[in-house]
Amino acid sequence: MAREEELCWSTLRATILASSGSTCLGKVVTHPLDTVKARLQVRIVAPSVPGGSGPQFRGCQPSAWDFVRSILRQPRSLYQGFPVAVAGALPAGAMYLTCYELFRPVCERRLGLVPAGGGSEHGFASTLLQVLVPSFVAGLGAEAVSCIFWCPTDIVKERLQVQQDLKLYTYSSSWDAVRTVLRQEGAVGLYRGYGATLLAFGPQTAANLAAYELLEAVARRRLHGPGASAGAGGRRPLPLWVTLPCACVAGCAACLLSNPLDLAKLRMQVVRSQRSARHGAGGVKTTDAIFRYRSVADALVQVARTEGVAALWKGAFFRCLCHVPQTAITVGTFKWLNQ
Repeated sequence: MAREEELCWSTLRATILASSGSTCLGKVVTHPLDTVKARLQVRIVAPSVPGGSGPQFRGCQPSAWDFVRSILRQPRSLYQGFPVAVAGALPAGAMYLTCYELFRPVCERRLGLVPAGGGSEHGFASTLLQVLVPSFVAGLGAEAVSCIFWCPTDIVKERLQVQQDLKLYTYSSSWDAVRTVLRQEGAVGLYRGYGATLLAFGPQTAANLAAYELLEAVARRRLHGPGASAGAGGRRPLPLWVTLPCACVAGCAACLLSNPLDLAKLRMQVVRSQRSARHGAGGVKTTDAIFRYRSVADALVQVARTEGVAALWKGAFFRCLCHVPQTAITVGTFKWLNQ
């Protein structure tokens, strides 16, 4: 019994270290792209409306690519919010990937999807069910737990990234942002949009890991034979040159599908609470008022109505550029280190 407990703790410790290191590495490499994505998503270019000009927004540029080029000419601004992003990624990333690794076998057993004998005898459809369902459910559960850390980190990071465009606050550092939010909005301010965060990140990360597990199972079948695609006993390590492409493809698909939810989540998080909001001079609406969405569904409807349906995928290109390598580095490195 003592030997089993020692092995269990050793495995858990290795999982925590691998998840922390891989998440931190992914953030270091891709943070500038995440900043460009965030600043694009809060940029409003409303279509012309007869008898009115639509929402007025400070810092609006005529061309999205002109806006991107102006951002790239300010290299220091690309790392706004970087310290808090890395600091938050360590516990949040460790909790997410560790919970996922713990939840997945439980989901397999509870759903009755563990293949008998550790083999895979029923073809692709059976493998699809055995891999996707427990991976998706485990991903959602892990996200619900890790959002305890992700949400405050995300709010501070995003506000620092977009503050020079919104001009609603002037935080001097990550710590100043945390203190100001706590003073002006209370502890609830750090969990603003928690439901939106869970709704945006949950399906994305769950779909991401589920797709990765499916691609990994297919790759394992090709490399090691049919009996190696399922079952804990049949899981043989895959080389890094296989795990990274699998993570890239899974990450790209998940990013494109969940971009509207991410845009709604970000806009709900970067505005202040109602008591801290203010209106511009002359009755011009500021972003606090423009982004005053009641829910994620209301945000999606309002964005589609005022800016066009295509606006729901604003920043999707840079989001893929950011999250695909980040996911590839994080998931691929985690799997490789954990194996």
